[in-house]
Amino acid sequence: MLIAIALTPRNQIAGHFGKAATFAIYDQQGQLVERIENSGSRELGCKHKKILQRQLAALNVTEIVLGNIGTRSLARLLQAGFSVSRVAPRTTLVDFLAGGVSKEALLTADQGRACKREKGSCGCGCGTKKTAPAVVKVGMLSPIANGLGKIGGLKL
Repeated sequence: MLIAIALTPRNQIAGHFGKAATFAIYDQQGQLVERIENSGSRELGCKHKKILQRQLAALNVTEIVLGNIGTRSLARLLQAGFSVSRVAPRTTLVDFLAGGVSKEALLTADQGRACKREKGSCGCGCGTKKTAPAVVKVGMLSPIANGLGKIGGLKL
């Protein structure tokens, strides 16, 4: 059983799955097995999360520890069979490995953080834009548009 820990550049538990700088992979004895650099997030758009998931699965990771995760990413990881746990963001790796940090098991997708970009594009630059509803301005229309044509003897 291997555990992947999402980390910031300062070796703190990352507060966001997709934006973690590194995933450190540890075995049951607390020995570092491997590190996965999360370097393609800007260039690959949404695909980088799926690539990370495949890399973690290929290494036989069974648990992922992080500070927070969105509902969609959490659902995808849970469906793939990973155990996902949340700890307080900015918890240091040293404190976590020492065992003094409590973990919250995330068992359902609704335990993840709601997407902040529901009304717009995904925000990663992958080009998948959601269409916005047509904007209808409600307000004062011009007299000509209302069919009045003249007001007070002035032709509009």
